[in-house]
Amino acid sequence: MSTEGKSLEARLLDVQEQYRRQYLADELDELAETMEETLLQRELASAFFDERVELDTSVRRSVDEVMDLLEQNEYEEIEDRLDALESDIESAETTVQNRIQELRLMHNSTVTAMQRLNDRVERVDELRLRALGGLLNDWRWKEHVYADDDATYEELAQNARGYGQEMREAFDELQEELFGHYPSEIRSLIERMIDDERLSYADLEPEQRTLLAESDIGEFIELTLS
Repeated sequence: MSTEGKSLEARLLDVQEQYRRQYLADELDELAETMEETLLQRELASAFFDERVELDTSVRRSVDEVMDLLEQNEYEEIEDRLDALESDIESAETTVQNRIQELRLMHNSTVTAMQRLNDRVERVDELRLRALGGLLNDWRWKEHVYADDDATYEELAQNARGYGQEMREAFDELQEELFGHYPSEIRSLIERMIDDERLSYADLEPEQRTLLAESDIGEFIELTLS
């Protein structure tokens, strides 16, 4: 039946259904985007921090199921499931973000110590250290993952893993170049003192004192110990 042949009531119902569908579509798009970003951050974190944040695998499946219901115009069932789905996605997002925050703080402490040491010895590329520190401080990961507007999820996930692996390799290489230069007997001591931890002269073994004094940060060590 044409629009002209419909009653006013029928036309109003059509409009209501259109708005209902658009509202649900917008809500689901937003939830799907949140879920996608959560999964991509999880991929990046797995590659960068070498830790897999565990999530309930049913959440992503639920998103796909509700999206299918939208295509089938099953509005009432979507509305029945929407609140629970939103809660599950928010929970997954919080779980991933909280753990990433913890890992960022742990690694940022090490990068800060690396930057302080490099300020004195100028052994590694400052730009690479800044890039590491920038990611850990600001977590501006999207610009490195969403490089193509038409990318599939699998392509985005590959971007996330690739960028995480790149940062992991930079972290390991820079740490080794900076602290690997020193004998193992004093490496942890240098990390602690560079991180502004105070050690007394009496805390050190005679061999450690000698190695520290002969190192390229001997002057700094003397000032710190004093």
